[in-house]
Amino acid sequence: MHPWWVEAIGWCSAAIAIYAFHSRTMIPLRVAAIVGCAFALCFAYFRETTPTMAANAILLPLNIVRLAQMRRLVADARSAVGAPTSYEWLRPFMREVTFKAGAAIFRKGDIGAEAWLIGEGEVFVNEHNAVAGEGALLGEIGLLTRENRRTASATARTDVRAWRIAFDDLEQLCLQNPAFCLHMARVIVQRYEANLAA
Repeated sequence: MHPWWVEAIGWCSAAIAIYAFHSRTMIPLRVAAIVGCAFALCFAYFRETTPTMAANAILLPLNIVRLAQMRRLVADARSAVGAPTSYEWLRPFMREVTFKAGAAIFRKGDIGAEAWLIGEGEVFVNEHNAVAGEGALLGEIGLLTRENRRTASATARTDVRAWRIAFDDLEQLCLQNPAFCLHMARVIVQRYEANLAA
C-alpha cells in the first residue's frame, strides 16, 4: 500500500493533463505539460512503473525546449517589427531546401503554400527588379492574398540554400499564439508596403 501523498501526486498529474488538453493556446499548454510531466515522473518513480517514468523523463525536457522555442518566437517576432531582415526566429519551425541557379522558386499568380527564409545565395524578384539575399523572407505575402495567389515571381539567381515553412504551419503558429499572429501580420504588411514603394 502506497502512502496517500503518492496517490495525491498521481491525481494532480491527471488533473494537470486534463487542463493541458483543455488549453486553447500553446504556451499555457506547454507549461501545464511540463508541470504534469514532473508530477507523473514522481508518481511513476514511487509506484515503480518504469515505462511511465521513461516516457515522462523524455517528455519533460522536450516540453521545456518547445516552450523556450515558443516564447523566443513570440519575443523575437515582436523585436522583428521594424527589422524586416530578421527572421531567424522562424528557423526552428522550418525545413531546409535547395535550389539550383535559374530555378523558379515561385511564379506570380500561382497558388502558394509556403514561404522561404534565404540562408545562402541570391534570389531575383522579377516584378520588383530586386535581389533578395541571406536573411530575406520570401513568399509570406501569399499567406494573406486571395486564394494564396503569388503577387510576384522569384528565381534563384545563384545556387540557393533556404528554409521552407508551410502556410499551414504558419497558420497553426498564429492560432496557437495570438501575439505571434499580430506581429507576423505587421511584418507582412511592412514587406507589402516596401514592395509597393519599390
